[in-house]
Amino acid sequence: MRNWPLDLPGVDPSVRIHCAELTLAEDVVIGPGTVLVGDRIEIAGGTVIGAGCDVRASHIRIGPRSEFDHGVRVLVAEEFSVGAAARMAQGVRITCRSFTAGNLLYFGDGAVVGYGGTMTSTAHVSIGSRVTIGQHSILNANLPITIGNNVGTGSYLSVWTHGYHFGHGPLDGFETAYAPVTVEDNVWLGFQITLLPGVSVGQNTMVAAGAVVARSLPENVMAAGVPAKVKKTITAQRLASDEAVKAVTAVVDRWAEELRWKGHHVSHRSSDGVWTARLNQSDTASPEQLSVTVQSRDQPVPPLSGTSRHALIFVDGLPDGFTQQRVDAGYLDVSYFDVHNGGMGGPRTRLSEDLRNELRRHAMPCGDTHTFTSIEPEPFNRLSRVAAPQN
Repeated sequence: MRNWPLDLPGVDPSVRIHCAELTLAEDVVIGPGTVLVGDRIEIAGGTVIGAGCDVRASHIRIGPRSEFDHGVRVLVAEEFSVGAAARMAQGVRITCRSFTAGNLLYFGDGAVVGYGGTMTSTAHVSIGSRVTIGQHSILNANLPITIGNNVGTGSYLSVWTHGYHFGHGPLDGFETAYAPVTVEDNVWLGFQITLLPGVSVGQNTMVAAGAVVARSLPENVMAAGVPAKVKKTITAQRLASDEAVKAVTAVVDRWAEELRWKGHHVSHRSSDGVWTARLNQSDTASPEQLSVTVQSRDQPVPPLSGTSRHALIFVDGLPDGFTQQRVDAGYLDVSYFDVHNGGMGGPRTRLSEDLRNELRRHAMPCGDTHTFTSIEPEPFNRLSRVAAPQN
């Protein structure tokens, strides 16, 4: 290993990187006082690492456009790897043998991998894509913790892979609890859920707030209680296209209300169902505009002209050949959201990203290569702009 001298505009001079092999994109931003240590370090473009972070692993791999808030601490013996658009919030602490995650990982404020035994040979954490771990959660990875794709949790989740007490040992006929925990795809774990050693939660299952999962749960159920018990079976039913259009239209209506509260302008033409949003930018002669249409894949794409950019929301997948159609028709400046499959494309603007965030807030995340952002409401923004008084 060696210390790397850095001369990049986004890297503070006080940053210290100690490794044998370094791959660092030119547009990476690293705040003051941050320390990175490893045999091999790879940080992709657009990533922002805040001040005072300390990240150490044999192999550090941070995907593009990831964000680490200030003060994040990572100590991983082998590989620490997160995909694109990972967000590690303030106060996150991770200690284990290996930690791997896919795209669009979110670790909330104060979330911890640790709380005893996580420097063991079996301390592995494997997480899929589009996973949210709520604030102040605990992943006690003394043994492996495996979490699938599209998993969400409330705050104060605790996952335990070991437990024992000196007063109840094996010489007295008691067994210490050491066992891995698995959470499969599309699981929702509500506020203050506890998963005990050895349990698994089947795919598509929901666990109500406050439950203690002491035994494994099957797929496609709602569970609640202490200990958690199955309350009912969950059956997903895809909406028909016309009903899906109505459901997504209601979300866009909600977005329009929020955008007005934020201090911007939104109009809605009932004749063709088009919303037109305009940022209230006093510093420019041509403020950003966005026209939004919700439609099914079988409906023809409306004429896209005028001064504003356009966003198309498809409720049941993209039309056949849509990508080429955008090229042939010259619609390359059109943003589009495939809420059925979670895809998106086209230019990203403040308005289109604010719309994307509203879709996320209604369980329709689109795109997993960028973190989510929203426009700050002007009633808050005007207060935040005022400098703190000097003593």
